[in-house]
Formats: sequence, C-alpha cells, structure tokens
Amino acid sequence: MNRREFIKACSLMAAAGLLFGCRKIPFVGETPSAPSLKRFQDEVKLALSKAKESLNLVRVNAPGPLKVAGASLVNRFGMAIDLDACDGCGKCILACNLENNVPLVTDEEAADGRFMHWIEPHGAAPFMCAHCEDAPCEKVCPTGAANHTPDGVSAMMYKRCAGSRFCGANCPMHARKFNFNDAQKMGLAHQFNSQVPLREKGVMEKCSLCLHRLQDDRARFKTEAALLPNGGEWLGRGVKTACAEACPRGAIVFGNWLDEKSPLVEATRNRQLYAPKELAAFGPSVVYMMGKR
Repeated sequence: MNRREFIKACSLMAAAGLLFGCRKIPFVGETPSAPSLKRFQDEVKLALSKAKESLNLVRVNAPGPLKVAGASLVNRFGMAIDLDACDGCGKCILACNLENNVPLVTDEEAADGRFMHWIEPHGAAPFMCAHCEDAPCEKVCPTGAANHTPDGVSAMMYKRCAGSRFCGANCPMHARKFNFNDAQKMGLAHQFNSQVPLREKGVMEKCSLCLHRLQDDRARFKTEAALLPNGGEWLGRGVKTACAEACPRGAIVFGNWLDEKSPLVEATRNRQLYAPKELAAFGPSVVYMMGKR
C-alpha cells in the first residue's frame, strides 16, 4: 500500500464512522455497474452543444528541437489540426475518451458544461493540451507529477499527484482536468482500454498524446532493431493518436516534428501554422493549420 492508498483508506474509515446509520457505505470491492458506450456518446453530444468560445489563434513557426536539458535530438512529437478540414463532428473526443478511459461526470456537472474530456470543443475546433516546450504547468507542480519526456510529451505520473491543482491554475488555457469524483465507485468509469489505468479521485489528468502507443512502438522497434546489424534510430513512424485515427476527414495529423519523413512535417510544410494566443509564447507542440503559405 502506498502513501496515497493508506491516506485514502484512513479517510474512508473515518467517514464510515461518522455516517454509519445515515447512509449505506459500500463494502470493499462493491461498485456500481460500468456505464454503457451510449452514455459516453451522449455526453460527447452534450459537450458539443455547450462548446466554448472559439480559439484566439495567432501565427507561430513550426516546432523545432526542444531547448530543454536532456531533450532528444531526433524526436519531438506533436500534432497539427487542419481547420480547413475539421467540421467539428466530435469523433475525436469520443475516440480519446474510449482510448484513455476518460470518465463521465455527474448530471449536475454536465449541465454546467464541466466535463473530464481531454479534448474540448472551442467553436468548431478541438482543443487539447498543447504539450508546450516551456510548459507553465510543469513549473509549479510540487511533486514532479507533471513532467516532460525527452521526446516532447508533457506527461503525468498519477501516483505522484497530490492534487494541489497548481498545474491546472497555471495553464493559461486550463487544459488539465481535476478528478473531483470517485468515478469508479459512482459508476462513471469504464475501462475500455486495459493499457491505460483508471485514475483516482483527487488527481489531475489531460491529453498524453497517447503515450502508451508511443511506448509500445518504441519497445517493438528496439526488439526488431536488436536483430539487425544497424537498427537505426527510433522516430515513432507509423504511430497515430486515437483522435487522429478516428477523424473521418484526416484533419488531425500526429507525428515527429524533427523527422522530415513524418506525415506531420509533410502535412504542414506549405501551410500557415497557428496556436492559441495564450500559449504561443510557450512553444506548443500541438498547433493548428489553415490556408497555404
């Protein structure tokens, strides 16, 4: 039992003593049934109907090598969203929710427009964590739970998260979501993907650029490269995020900004690139494209 689990167990015992006789306390292992796929689909439709204001976009340059200690010289993963192709259908949101086991929220929270979705609709554009090079969220995390991988992914270590919410407050776009609910016990969580853990109450979460897919591909590449005399460098070629894979119009392109053969570099080569004004100065790895250069 780690520190978080011990504190949680003590808190539950104390709460049970205070509330005994007033309400039913679930036994260990007793949880409501997992919600259906339709509930997740309906929640995405509701989120689309409550879309936030359109993004305030400004021109940016294509991301280059990370200027941070320990950064990879060959990898910087990110995405570009083609606003000339995107029609705001929301399929990317649902795909992300299922791939990453993003929990539902209560009816009251949904009515207020607060969802746990890692991708949010802003006007007709999808918005997610931009995986900034100089990420303001990571600077204020007191435990190191919010951290940067050498490949440019702004990642989360959930077991380290103390739930301070400093990272969420310091993100200009508030891309991180705080788990106010014990989604599993409330019947708001469904583990569609066994590769991604269900998160606990009291932690922050956000887009991970489907880091588990990148990790799987890296492991596969290393295994295959070990059998060859010159295995080469892993560049993440062929990996797609769930949102990019689900987009029927090919409006979301994932790839490696430092690989000239990456579909991301090829798709953005002659396009004008943009980022939300609030994030442009922090070197985002997720950008938007419109028009031609």
